[in-house]
Amino acid sequence: MISAQATHPGLVRKNNEDYIRIDDDLGIYMLGDGIGGHNAGEVASALAVETVYSVLRSNIAHTGVDSYFELMVHAMQTAHWEINSKAITSSSFAKMGTTLIVAILRENKAYIVHSGDSRCYLFRDEHQPRTAASLKRERNRLRRLTNDHTVGEQRLASGIPIEQIPKKKFHTLTQSVGPGDPPYPDFRIVEFKKGDLLLICSDGLTDMLTDIEIEAVLANRDACLDTLAGNLIDAANINGGRDNISVILVMLS
Repeated sequence: MISAQATHPGLVRKNNEDYIRIDDDLGIYMLGDGIGGHNAGEVASALAVETVYSVLRSNIAHTGVDSYFELMVHAMQTAHWEINSKAITSSSFAKMGTTLIVAILRENKAYIVHSGDSRCYLFRDEHQPRTAASLKRERNRLRRLTNDHTVGEQRLASGIPIEQIPKKKFHTLTQSVGPGDPPYPDFRIVEFKKGDLLLICSDGLTDMLTDIEIEAVLANRDACLDTLAGNLIDAANINGGRDNISVILVMLS
């Protein structure tokens, strides 16, 4: 496994409330995005990620893959109560919270849990000849693996046309880590192939770039992972950089 990470405050906000943790040896990759508009988002994202990492690092060696979901949910809910407890110690921490996405890679599988609207994608390059048919298939090389936990996505799933949903509802979270009820995150297992890329990112990337634009950046397979991560950040800033931008790229080598 090889990986790269990059983070940037963007062009509008002074603080960077995103927080990343990667561990190639254990195959653990995490990203938290402090909830915008709330107090101490950067404190919440760091506390969540480091709490989850501590739980996973202490337990993963003696946990079977069939029990990863229970372990990851336990770790995320432990982080929730850590943030909740810290939030009551000072008014400066009141209502702080974060999105959180966690991926554990084992052999040819990725085990993913998330709460909030940070995302995970799988990019697969089949290295096929560029015929008209293959060019059409290439548009689907980037596959989104997570669903945003937002009011907008909830309404969309219920059948309400997207044009009838205010845009701000797609930024109103239905669950997160820290405030309110403990999260019960979605869980997904995805099979990897050699050369596949896993992209974990905050919404500072996906608000600025469409999936097609993200795919176009990742399609430059002559670039190393560090360059690709930097290119994603640059592209998001070129398109406005209205939020903190963070990305993790992992390749199964």
